[in-house]
Amino acid sequence: MIDLLPHFENFPNSAPRYPNLWIMVSDKLANNYKQALTFAVRALENTIEMEDDYGYFHTAEGCDAVGRRRGLQLIELGENGELTHDHSTHFRFYTHYLSQQKPLQFENESYYPIAISVHFEVDRPSHLHPFVDECPICGCTGGYEKYYQEEYHNKSSKLKNEFLHDPLGVEAAIFGTVKNKPVPLLNGLVTIKDNFEVQYDKINHENLREDMNTGTLGIVRFLARNS
Repeated sequence: MIDLLPHFENFPNSAPRYPNLWIMVSDKLANNYKQALTFAVRALENTIEMEDDYGYFHTAEGCDAVGRRRGLQLIELGENGELTHDHSTHFRFYTHYLSQQKPLQFENESYYPIAISVHFEVDRPSHLHPFVDECPICGCTGGYEKYYQEEYHNKSSKLKNEFLHDPLGVEAAIFGTVKNKPVPLLNGLVTIKDNFEVQYDKINHENLREDMNTGTLGIVRFLARNS
């Protein structure tokens, strides 16, 4: 399905990375793009407890709206607690271009695509945002050690953004886990299967197109249940 997704050049130049979470809403569940966007937002509110603490409308990094779930998994770190922090999932929605396009056709279904950039990161205190490399939850640990860069110790870098926090965000949004461990208060989009048919794909970097500069891309398709 990734071959059907628009090229990165169709998104604003200020967007740093290709949207890594795509919520595809069947036209049997929404009559237009606006309804599909509302469907996707409600799904994230119900499973990830996403909030509009900025007010959803926003233009950071070229996006059209943002949402977050703050206050996740407080962890005490450092000899004197100086690295103690909590976490957040951060969502940026890119809707302008897609709202003007026709639905995507895939396996005899029509879908309205909702493009989101999601990442899981240090939230507060703000001076530690967004990276604490030694954190067992969000840091360069638990199989992610190869992404540690001494010159960017506890700082943001292109490598860590793409291959650590982006994939953790996709995992949290779809499954409610980070590094395969449940995140309290997060359920994940797959948990609403009782109401809709949900299908998902998680595609690793080596299988993505060259313009998709992110470590993992998640596609979640919502279809109407057959009666």
